[in-house]
Amino acid sequence: MRITMSAIGRRLAVLACRTLLQLLFVPLLLAPTAAVEAQTATKAAGTEKVVNLDWLELLPENERARGVAAAPPPGHNFLDDGGATLAQEMSFAVNPALDGTLVRLPGFVVPLDLDAKGQVTEFFLVPYYGACIHYPPPPPNQIVYVVPPKPFKLPTLTTPYWVTGRLRTAGKTSRVGAAAYTVSAQSMEIYKDP
Repeated sequence: MRITMSAIGRRLAVLACRTLLQLLFVPLLLAPTAAVEAQTATKAAGTEKVVNLDWLELLPENERARGVAAAPPPGHNFLDDGGATLAQEMSFAVNPALDGTLVRLPGFVVPLDLDAKGQVTEFFLVPYYGACIHYPPPPPNQIVYVVPPKPFKLPTLTTPYWVTGRLRTAGKTSRVGAAAYTVSAQSMEIYKDP
């Protein structure tokens, strides 16, 4: 017996996903932005501070006007109803000024690998909940591949995190998408409003 969702049921599911996304994502949009120039100045002075980074700052200058700080409409096809597939828009163009910068970036975890205890050992950090799962993946220059300082138990996929570490303009491809940046995390914490 095949169970299908009615058009009304799909609309209600989409509305529920969007509402949940807005509740979870709006605080991330309010995260403070920081100038890369300030980071460069502190390096020159001999002390290095962590830059609170905004997702749009990952884009090269010429792509920021087209950058969108919100999730696209859901495109999942979980009922095999012939809907659109989750295609990733490809842009590996990075902001070269960020390479090597010590950053703190908020986002959601998309696990890529787990250890024997079910703890996350590597993941993609994405700007909105459901990326790569319920929504099309963001472009690679809006995904960061992260190796955490130690494996951790992810409470839920809706739990946002702050990730702190050195950002590199080096890519990583996996079965769920491609990332244009990598971070070897020094620390991670569950996101709380700054």
